[in-house]
Amino acid sequence: MLTKPIHGIHSEIHAIAKDISEYCNEPKKFALYLGVIKRIGKNRAYQIFSEMKQLKDIESRAKLFMYLSKDKKDKKNETGNPNRKK
Repeated sequence: MLTKPIHGIHSEIHAIAKDISEYCNEPKKFALYLGVIKRIGKNRAYQIFSEMKQLKDIESRAKLFMYLSKDKKDKKNETGNPNRKK
């Protein structure tokens, strides 16, 4: 028996973006989460989502997801004038 697919969910990445946006109480920002997940990758998104679900007291789930999905690389002097003194 075939089940009818959910409207607008085309892939596994769309499904995780939907789950995370609803978990963060921001279903209207689905596109934001989809973009972040495309940037960080499906596996990293699953890892962050499972870490978030394990935490008990979270003030802002959306902020936590964005913080954890941020690149950890040092981005000094990537943009702007590299000769500028700081």
